[in-house]
Amino acid sequence: MITILTVFSNILQFIVGYIFYKIISCCLERKKPKIFFFIIWGGLSIVSTFAILAGDPVNITIVAILFLLINFLLFKGKPLIKLAMAVILFPIATGLNFLHNAIGSFFFFRHYTETDTIENLIFSVNTYLFVVLFWYVFYYYSKKSLIKMKELLDNRTWTIMIIICLAPFAGIFTCVYFTPSETYKVWPCVIACIITSSCSIRLASNLADGIYADMEKKNLKLQKNYYEILEKNQTKIRELRHDMNNHLTIIGLLLKNKNNKEALEYFETLSVSLEAPNRRFCKNKVVNAVLNIKYNQLSELKTDIFFNISIDSVIIDNISLCSIFTNTLDNAIEAIRKIPDKTKRRISLKARCSDSGYFSYEIINTKVNPIHQQKGRFLTDKNNSKHHGIGLSSIQSIVSRYGGTIDISYTDAEFKVIILIK
Repeated sequence: MITILTVFSNILQFIVGYIFYKIISCCLERKKPKIFFFIIWGGLSIVSTFAILAGDPVNITIVAILFLLINFLLFKGKPLIKLAMAVILFPIATGLNFLHNAIGSFFFFRHYTETDTIENLIFSVNTYLFVVLFWYVFYYYSKKSLIKMKELLDNRTWTIMIIICLAPFAGIFTCVYFTPSETYKVWPCVIACIITSSCSIRLASNLADGIYADMEKKNLKLQKNYYEILEKNQTKIRELRHDMNNHLTIIGLLLKNKNNKEALEYFETLSVSLEAPNRRFCKNKVVNAVLNIKYNQLSELKTDIFFNISIDSVIIDNISLCSIFTNTLDNAIEAIRKIPDKTKRRISLKARCSDSGYFSYEIINTKVNPIHQQKGRFLTDKNNSKHHGIGLSSIQSIVSRYGGTIDISYTDAEFKVIILIK
């Protein structure tokens, strides 16, 4: 009986460890070797079930160090997210273990003694069942929030989350280190640490929702502009087709009177007007809408345009992808507009998503305006100085969120942005 209860208790601890692993995996990806999974599983089983005793600084310190080592050595991802996951989840895990031991001991020793081995094991199994239930419910309700945090939060927001969660992180250490003889006096404080850390995930999820809503609003505005331009062009084509007989009559008269040069010029002008306004740059409809709008703007500036787009299986969400295209193209258009010599207005845009999952993006445009930087941020020479550098900062935030790299370089005559994301 004792052996069965002991084995069952250990199984429950490993179940808790696995659920804890699934929670962390919402924001961090395990490193490749399969052996790492078993190391992480065993380590997190210890972190999530290790006995945290009142007034004992050793156990909680060991758990904190072990948790940080697992996050930083065995998971992939940005160090900031690794630290955030440790700071957010540590107070919950240790706080729950502290209450599990403190409250369990409080009630157990009111009815039994240390010599009651079987009763002790039965009581332990029952409390571990509660811990399993807690972590399962926690995972069920926080999974979507954690995934949204990973996909949408930038470095600044992750830093804010770390600062907020430092309070319960320090609070749980204080409660354990300086527990009074009447341990029940710190129970409310420990519960408050657990609730604060848990609610911080919900807070971060709301911030992520706000970021997504803002991006979606920009995307809808972009689509609205595109459809307005498309409708305008279609109306223009209908008008031109309606007048086609008149155009053909004019060309025929010019040719009949041997005014070949004038007839050719008239025909070329008519051909340009009848070009399909909705060019197909790629299969992605949203990106295609962006490129059509920007292509038309560049054409009006008499720019030499080269677009080479192959992103049929892109790994980036449409909103972030559109943000990269619109911000870089807007910056390029702004620079090209300032070039007085129209023969020097050129832009090259290449974007590709390879079969192996790499997204590469390169945009090069000519320029004459000087480039200014302040504290690592690129500034424009627009009058609205409040919004200086926001476009490139937004791109850098997206690239950082996807774990990619961005390289910005320039000469007196060119400006180049290269992005690589896997």
